[in-house]
Amino acid sequence: MEGQGNGTTEQTRARLLLLYGSPQQGAELVQRLSPEQYEVISCPVSAASEGWLDELQPELVILAPPDEEKPLLAACGAVRERTDAPVVVLSDRGDELLITRALAAGVDEYLVLPMGDRELAARIEALLRRLQRQTALGDTRQVGDLTLCTSDHSVERNGKRVFLSPIEFRLLACLASSPGKVLTHQTLMSRVWGAEYVDSRHYLRLYIRYLREKLEEDPTHPQLIVSEWGVGYRLEPDATSGRSTPVAVSVTG
Repeated sequence: MEGQGNGTTEQTRARLLLLYGSPQQGAELVQRLSPEQYEVISCPVSAASEGWLDELQPELVILAPPDEEKPLLAACGAVRERTDAPVVVLSDRGDELLITRALAAGVDEYLVLPMGDRELAARIEALLRRLQRQTALGDTRQVGDLTLCTSDHSVERNGKRVFLSPIEFRLLACLASSPGKVLTHQTLMSRVWGAEYVDSRHYLRLYIRYLREKLEEDPTHPQLIVSEWGVGYRLEPDATSGRSTPVAVSVTG
């Protein structure tokens, strides 16, 4: 494991964990990340499943694994099992199927290389801002028999824990911010994935299906997460046992 920084401003810098596929790749990426802004800890991607990573508590994970599909997806899954921090993949492969599979494995952002330093920095800052807003906006929201807690990304329905991936949680939290109100496809894509993904509705359909499979009594006839054909989706309060009680909740944007 390698670190960079002089320690004098460490408390004010975001901690990033960089998992690289090759030492040369790791060294190049470290050089592109400002030491004034970030404390960067770098190590081989093979360490993604090692227990000591749990103690690092990074604010963001940058994953630059080998471009072969199996090791890339394995690394995505291993990292997500270790942390709830945002995970961004940097890869030369940009085919849609692989990106969809990486997002399904819990990745928050998939960036296709080559990419300029300014764009890379802007994407990292956008993810960190979403995390900061999530922390600032509060802890719990109750919508009928659904309870969302932003401090640990936990969800319960009728007192029973429902395990969601980070993206699934953000999507549900976004819907729960306006129960009974239709949120357009563009709004959901922008808030959950970012403005650059507004035209990638297949991601949204995929994760709506995941949520329904975990939350609906009959996912083939959804009553909780309802489609408004051609417009978007809404969280239906009448499908839960109680009235919506507004409390602050995290919504990415």
